[in-house]
Amino acid sequence: MNTIHSSNFEDLPLEELVSLSTDLDQIIKKKRREKSKQIRTQMNELARVAGFESVEEFMESQGGRMTRSDKGIKLPPKYRNPDNHEQTWSGKGPTPKWLRDLESQGRNRDQFLIHHSS
Repeated sequence: MNTIHSSNFEDLPLEELVSLSTDLDQIIKKKRREKSKQIRTQMNELARVAGFESVEEFMESQGGRMTRSDKGIKLPPKYRNPDNHEQTWSGKGPTPKWLRDLESQGRNRDQFLIHHSS
């Protein structure tokens, strides 16, 4: 393995360093994709050895899933801040500060549910 010392870069002009940084970022991304594919292949092989058709089938049998099916989809709001109706929360992800503050005052989050009429 080649060793590169940071002192080798000290005298390079900024533009060259930025260019090297960009090149390195691209190489790192490519190597991560390659490693990810390699790991995925190994995981699928292990799943098949265990009697499953794929990693996804194995994960489903364990009650989990590999990826979120709703990732990237904006969910409708479930809770609304009574003090600022523009602040809402879907109930997924981290609890917003306004709701944490209200709960710390002893209030129940069910009080802030948005009731949709049918």
